Order: sequence, then structure tokens, then C-alpha cells
Amino acid sequence: TIPLAFGMDAIEATAALGVPLVYVRGRPGNEMFAAERPSPVYRNRDARLFLQFRNGRLTGWKGDWGRNWMWQ
Repeated sequence: TIPLAFGMDAIEATAALGVPLVYVRGRPGNEMFAAERPSPVYRNRDARLFLQFRNGRLTGWKGDWGRNWMWQ
């Protein structure tokens, strides 16, 4: 797969991650999407990756593995 890079559009980011993006919030062109990926660290949990797009281009991303995962 291709690594994520700033400036990608949503289609390129989907191809790089190999999973579909799910809309989270935002106006057209300035959306936030989430990608669900199996995590090698937490075998039974999915790792979410949030991607921020501005003017249709990827401007940042952040991983989120949930809160207090040991007590859920």
C-alpha cells in the first residue's frame, strides 16, 4: 500500500489504507473521515484512524484506540 501523504484526496487515502472511509462530520470539502483497521496491538479491537480534509485534500490524521480499553 501507499503511505498516507498530505495533499491526498479521499480516493487516494482510501487506496493507501485499503479500507473504506466513513464520514464523521464536516461540510463538503472540509470533512473528517474515519477508517477502521484491524490492530496488530489489540488483537480483538479495531483501531480507528481519523483523517481531516480541507478543500478536499488531506491535512492531517490521528489514531484513536479508544479510552480505558482495559476496563471496557
